[in-house]
Amino acid sequence: MKLKETAIKALSLGTGVAIGLILIAKVCYEKSHDTCYANPEQIYRIRTLYTLNGEAHEYDNTSGAIAPGFRNHVPGVDVATRYTFLFNSDKFMDEDRNVIKGSIISADTSFFDVFDTEILVGDPKKVLADAGSAMVSESFAEKLGGIDKAIGKIIANEELPQFKIFVAGVFKDFPYNCSLRKDVLVSMESLNSNSTGNWIGNDRYRGFVRLADGTDPDMLAPAIRLMQEKNYPPEVIENARTSGNDIHYFLSPLAGAYTSLARVRNMMIILSVVAGLLILISLLNYILMSVSAIVKRSREMGIRKCYGAARENIYLLMCKEAAADMAAALAAAALIILALKPVTEDITGVPLDALLVRETYITAACVLTAVFLTAAVVPGHLYSRIPAGSAIRNSRENKRIWKLGLLFVQIGICSLLLTLMCVISAQYGKAVNDKPGYEYRNLLWTPLTGTDHSTHQGIIDDLKAIPGVLDVQMSYSLPLDYSSGNNIFQMKDGNKEELFNIADQYEGSAGLFEMLEIPFIEGRYPRIASEVAVSESFVNKMMEFQDWSDGAVGKQIQITEHSRSAEDAFTVSGVYKDYRINTLTNQDTRASIKFLGETGSTSLNFMAIKVSDISTEMIARVEESIQARIENKEIEVKAYRDSMREAYSDERKMRNTVMAGCAVSIIIALFGLVGYVHDESQRRSKEMAVRKINGASVMEIIGIYVTEITKLSIPALIIGNAGAYFASTLWLKNFSEKIALSPWYFILADIFIMMLVIACAVLNSLKISRSNPVESLKNE
Repeated sequence: MKLKETAIKALSLGTGVAIGLILIAKVCYEKSHDTCYANPEQIYRIRTLYTLNGEAHEYDNTSGAIAPGFRNHVPGVDVATRYTFLFNSDKFMDEDRNVIKGSIISADTSFFDVFDTEILVGDPKKVLADAGSAMVSESFAEKLGGIDKAIGKIIANEELPQFKIFVAGVFKDFPYNCSLRKDVLVSMESLNSNSTGNWIGNDRYRGFVRLADGTDPDMLAPAIRLMQEKNYPPEVIENARTSGNDIHYFLSPLAGAYTSLARVRNMMIILSVVAGLLILISLLNYILMSVSAIVKRSREMGIRKCYGAARENIYLLMCKEAAADMAAALAAAALIILALKPVTEDITGVPLDALLVRETYITAACVLTAVFLTAAVVPGHLYSRIPAGSAIRNSRENKRIWKLGLLFVQIGICSLLLTLMCVISAQYGKAVNDKPGYEYRNLLWTPLTGTDHSTHQGIIDDLKAIPGVLDVQMSYSLPLDYSSGNNIFQMKDGNKEELFNIADQYEGSAGLFEMLEIPFIEGRYPRIASEVAVSESFVNKMMEFQDWSDGAVGKQIQITEHSRSAEDAFTVSGVYKDYRINTLTNQDTRASIKFLGETGSTSLNFMAIKVSDISTEMIARVEESIQARIENKEIEVKAYRDSMREAYSDERKMRNTVMAGCAVSIIIALFGLVGYVHDESQRRSKEMAVRKINGASVMEIIGIYVTEITKLSIPALIIGNAGAYFASTLWLKNFSEKIALSPWYFILADIFIMMLVIACAVLNSLKISRSNPVESLKNE
C-alpha cells in the first residue's frame, strides 16, 4: 500500500514537474537569446529611424556604408560590422553535385570581432577580405566530409550556380540561442562596391557595433548626425532640412532585442504561467494526498509524541518523506522528459540539450527547492498539530477545509488552461484557414531562382498539358512572402517630395490576379510595362495628397527605384481589393502595387500552378514535368496551404504546448478529486448509513457529494475564466486579425470541466451509496 501511494505521488508530481521544467527551460532559453558572445552588453544594433511626412518608422536595415562609417567617425565605437542576406534557398551543391543544406550571409572582415566564436581553421580577416571566399560552420564542414576535406572545396547555391564559393576557413557553430547562427559567411568583397559603399538607398544591410567600455550610446547622437552630414550629398541634407523627411540612426542593445518583440514577450509570459500552474497543481495534488492520510496516520503521530517526539522531529520526518517522494518524482520526470524528447524538440524548435542554458539550471534549482520545501513544510505543519491523545482514541481530524481549498485551486487551474487552449486553437484555425483576400486552396508553387529563364515558357506549356492543371502563372514573389518597399513621390516646385512608403509586390504575369481570384474594384491588371495596379488602401492614402475623387484609373504616379527620372511616371490601370501580405502575426499593412511581368523575365522567379485537386500524385507529376527542363537545381513543389501552415508553426507549437499542459492538469486534478471523494466516503460512511436506514435512496446520497463538489467548482471556474481572459487577450495581441473572444469558449470549457468533476464524483461515491449500512455501523 505504501509503495502504491508513493508511486501515485511520484507519477502525479513527476508529470507536472517534467512538463513544467520543459516550459521553464524554453522560457530561459528565449530569455538568453544573443547573450552567447563575450561582453554582450557592449554589442548594439544600428537601427534606422525614417521620418516621412510626420510619420516615423523604425527599421533594422541600413545602407552599405553606415556600419563602417560608425567605426570611422563615431568616438566610442571600437569595431563595427555588417552583413546582408544573399539567397532564399538553403541548398548548396559541391563539385561532386552533392546537395548540402545551410544558411548563408555575406559578411565583412570585422564580423568575428563583434560576434566572437572559436576559429577552427583559417584567418577570418584574410578569408573575408578575398572575393568569393567563405568561412563555414563546423557542422556545415562535417556535411562536406569533415573539416580537413572541407577546406579548399568549391560550393555554389542553387539560386546562382555560376557564383562559385571557395571554402577557406571553419568556425565553431554559434549556439542555437544566437540570432546569427549561420553556416556560410561569404566575403562581402564579392558584392558590388556601389552597394557596400553607398550612404543613401539600397538599405539591405544589418549593422552592428561593439562599444568601448563605459561608452553611453545615448551620448553618441551628435557624432552620428555629424557623420551623416559629412558623407551625405548636400542636396540630401538640404531636402531633409526643408521637407522634414529625414533619416536618423541610433543604437539599440542586441541583448534583449529578441525578447522585446511583442509576440516573443507574450509567448514567454503565457509559457511561464502554464509552467507555474502545472507545477502548482501537481504540488497541490501531492499535498492533498498527504493531508488525506492524516486520519490514517494520526495514531502514529500521537504515539511518536508520547515517546517524546517534538515539533522539529515531525518536520524532519516529513522532510525525509518529501525527499524520498521528490527523488521518485524526479526520476519519473526524467523518464517522461526522455520519452517525450521528439515531441519536446518539435514544440521548442531546438534540440533538448540546447535548452540547458545557465538560466535554466538556476531557475530549475529554485523551483525544485521551493517544491521540496512546500511538500515538506505544509504536511509537517499539519501533522505537528496532531495531539498526543490521538494514540489512544480515534482521530476526527480530517482537514476538510484544506482539501476543499486545494481542490478549488486545481479546478480553477484546469478551467484556465482548457479555456486558453480553446482560444489558441480557434485563433490558429483562423490563421491557417481564413481567407487572406486571395484563393490558394488548390494552388501549388515552386521557386525557379537560379534556373535558365528561357525555359520557363516551355515549362508552362508542359504543365498545362497535364490533366488537372488549370493554370500556370509567374510572379516576383507570392503574397505569403515578405515585401520590399519603395516610396511614392511627386515633383513640387522642381523638388522631389516623397509622400508615403508602399509594399512593392513588383511584377507578375498577366493572369496572376485572375488565378488568385483577387478582385478589381475598378479598372484591370496592367497590360504594358508603363502601367501599374494599386490596392484600395493605396487610393485612400493618395487622397491625403491629391484629389482622386474622380477615380484612380488613368492617374500618373511616380515610384522610387522604378521611376528613373522626374518625368518617368506610371499610369494606374486598376484598383484591386487589399489582400494580406505575409501572415497575421507579421502582416504588412502598407498599401501595395503590382506591375506586369513577362514570362522569361529574370525578375519572375516564383511559379504558381493551379490544379483541380491537390494530391501526392499531382505534386509528383508537376515536379517531374518541371525537372525535365531544369538541370542544375532539384525542384521541390509545395502545396500553398502547407506553406501557410508552416508560416504559423510557432502558433501550432504554442497550441500543442497548452494542450499538453491542459491534459496533464486535468489528469492530476482528477487524481486529487478521486482521493477527496474516497476520503469523504470513508469519513462519512456512518452518516450515510444512517441516511440510508432513514430511507435515503442511492441517487440522494450521490446527490450530496455532487452538490458539495458543484458548490466548490462554480466559483473556482469563474476565477479560472478571469485568468483565461487575461491570458487569451495577451495571446491575441500577436495577430492583426483576431477571433472574437466569445463567452462560448469559457462556457463550453466550464461545462466540460463540470462534467468531468461530476462524473468523477458519481463514480467514486457509488460504492458507499450502495454499501450495506449495517457494515458501516458495525465498524463504529
